[in-house]
Amino acid sequence: MARTFRLLLFGFLASPLFAQPPLTNGSLDGKPVEQILVLGLKSVALSDVLHQMKSKVGNPYSDSKIAKDIELLDRMSLFSKISIDAQPGASGVIIRVELKETQPYLPYPSFGVTAEQGLTVGGGLKSTNFLGSGANLSTAVRFGGATEFDVVASSPWRPPKSWWWKVDYFLRDRDNQLDDFHEDSNDVELQVGRQVTDRLRLGARFHYMSLKSDKPGITLSPDNHDNTPGVGLVAEYDTRDSWSSTKRGWWSSADVLKNGLGADGDYWTVNFDVRRYQSLAERHGLAIFSLITVQSGTVGQEIPVHEDFHIGGTNSMRGWEVDARHGKNQWLNTIEYRYELVKVHDISIKGFNFYAGVEVAAFVDAGSAWNIGEEFSRNFIGGSGFGLRFKIPYVNVVRIDFGFGQPDQGLMPHIGIMEKAVSQRRRIR
Repeated sequence: MARTFRLLLFGFLASPLFAQPPLTNGSLDGKPVEQILVLGLKSVALSDVLHQMKSKVGNPYSDSKIAKDIELLDRMSLFSKISIDAQPGASGVIIRVELKETQPYLPYPSFGVTAEQGLTVGGGLKSTNFLGSGANLSTAVRFGGATEFDVVASSPWRPPKSWWWKVDYFLRDRDNQLDDFHEDSNDVELQVGRQVTDRLRLGARFHYMSLKSDKPGITLSPDNHDNTPGVGLVAEYDTRDSWSSTKRGWWSSADVLKNGLGADGDYWTVNFDVRRYQSLAERHGLAIFSLITVQSGTVGQEIPVHEDFHIGGTNSMRGWEVDARHGKNQWLNTIEYRYELVKVHDISIKGFNFYAGVEVAAFVDAGSAWNIGEEFSRNFIGGSGFGLRFKIPYVNVVRIDFGFGQPDQGLMPHIGIMEKAVSQRRRIR
């Protein structure tokens, strides 16, 4: 179902953007690590930092391990700045790690804007180190064009042979204008699994959705109230150089979910999500995204009407209006060129750590939503345009785009929060 994207002015995605390369010269390679000094910790445990790092006291030092340490510390999503250097010691190498923690708890105003509900306004709480566990927690409530309550929590990316987990909960009381009914829904998903390597993790999915409609024909249940559980599997592979300011690398995900399980609905959902980041030169880069979602069954029979896809708009096909095409399956593709107009830089004011930067972008989107095979090519559409990317405190990215594509519509403005690839996966309209 459509999700409202959220502008979290002071709390969403508090993640590090300032991983500085190690100040070393390669002449220390092979010498034993004599000591690891970690500076700047307040609420994060020293043991958690040392456990995350590849470099260990007593093991041989290498510059490549330090580069990996920066990446792994960045993945903890606890620091606004990470700096590591190495110097000769009395009997080996001394590694100095300087960190700036983000605020572990921060209340924030939250609002969202969609073509369906208009403006929703409220507040929430963000924690980057919930109860000292290193887990990320974001919760918010909003009112206005809709009543919404969200809880999103996840464990940090841990070393191999560690357990990971993620929980999402969404409550919606709104007018679903895409499918023309009033929606009262609860949607929860749990993912839990094992970190296999630094790059790969595997897990299981457990999903449950409860949805009430004020009109017949929307739900599969004759009482206008669907209850649809689901179970499945998920795999993620990540080679990005940084989670928060990615210049190069891959992020790929494959998952499958069996919906219904004897309750309302009887269909499979399969997702393949591939994202590539490629540095071209200083300040220049490409981002390439491709998401395909395929579902078995027929809409209105095995698949509820409210579970089809409506593409077009800010987070799927820029240059087109929302619901330009719809169907039970979707394929969304983006190629985006980015130029770093103002490099992201670290700012600290009275102990409050944040960042700022600006990119300009040019993009091409293309894709389709379809039910049967012959609709795929007939429903294939594309758009292109240009825009700005504002990287600002605790929001990650604010996107302002202008797109062309839909006939007789001219230049269309779009405003989005978070990376487009993230928003389109959450079915934000």
